[in-house]
Amino acid sequence: MTERFPTDRPTGADANSHTDGIPAPAGARRHWRTVTIALPLVLIAAGLAAYAAAPASAPAQSSTAVPARAEARPALTVSVAGVETRRITRSVVGTGSVAAWQPLTVAAEIAGLRIVEVTVDEGDRVTAGQVLARFEDAILQAQHAQYEAAALEAEANALNAQAELRRAQELQAGRNIAEATFQQRQMTARATEARLGMIRAQRDEVKARIAQTVVRAPTDGIVAKRTALVGTVSSVGAELFKMIRDGRVELQAQVPELDLASVAVGQPVKVVHGDTVVAGRVRLVAPVVDPATRLGTVYVALPADSGLKPGMFANAEIVTGSAEVLAVPQEALVFRDGRPAAFAVGPDGRVAVKLLDTGTRQDGWVEVRGGLGRGERIVFAGAGFLNDGDLVRIDSADARPPE
Repeated sequence: MTERFPTDRPTGADANSHTDGIPAPAGARRHWRTVTIALPLVLIAAGLAAYAAAPASAPAQSSTAVPARAEARPALTVSVAGVETRRITRSVVGTGSVAAWQPLTVAAEIAGLRIVEVTVDEGDRVTAGQVLARFEDAILQAQHAQYEAAALEAEANALNAQAELRRAQELQAGRNIAEATFQQRQMTARATEARLGMIRAQRDEVKARIAQTVVRAPTDGIVAKRTALVGTVSSVGAELFKMIRDGRVELQAQVPELDLASVAVGQPVKVVHGDTVVAGRVRLVAPVVDPATRLGTVYVALPADSGLKPGMFANAEIVTGSAEVLAVPQEALVFRDGRPAAFAVGPDGRVAVKLLDTGTRQDGWVEVRGGLGRGERIVFAGAGFLNDGDLVRIDSADARPPE
């Protein structure tokens, strides 16, 4: 008979019995059940230890790869321009009113007479000597006739006195007339001559007054205002008309005192009134400055066909010279903290805000006095959407700022 040991695990139908029909001991059965349960646990623990011991640099294989870090993307596609040198026209700006070059007041020279005719109206262009109005002159004409008659009488008396004096001179030569009589005839001749002269002067005065009843234009010009009315009785010095001499008008521009030093007679001026642009020229620079406003007056002569009228308000741009300066397109300007600025593009494609000191603006360009250097690249299209430090993509098209 073969002997069996407890450590041998039965198989098949002998799991719970001996071949010889003798049952296995109870302890042996418990031993095999414990081995059966513990073995899978040992295998799982070995697998976990092997996974933990694997190198950290060997990533787990996966069908989808996850990038370690996202790449930076441009915030915007922009157009750039270089800071370049341009010729900028320097100018002084002023504002003021249009006025007559030489305003004239036509007033009455005679009193107590009634206006019987007015021949012109406001806006009429007149020539020197043209009749503007007439006063009633009937009384003066009558006085003139009286003095004419008195002058004729005085002239006759003067002629008679001269004849008597000549005869007295002949008698005196022959000592046939008394000295007293001769002297009396001399005095009579002088008196009649004096009276004739006085009457003639009075006649001429009345004639002059008659001439004053006709109001004439003193020079060529335009009637700016008419106050003369038919039926009005005049007084000496009463205003009848206002005229613009030769029809010439000018702009009296008010300029800050610090800019007056650069303004000179003869400089060209661009005068702007609404949509109307007129070319003028500096005629005169006032020698004084208003102490209240600190403004000086620059008189700008305007052409006859300017279309501007006295009383209009206009702007004046006085060209004082030109210079080569650094300039950037006006579209490139943005404002930061109330100051003009521009976005400069660096070699790495990132933008940086540059605060600027600007000057004259002309034809879409702005003078740069500080903040940028020649040759720097700045954003001129799309600058309003950027922030400091943004990464940008430069437009491949050859976009150019306005010329």
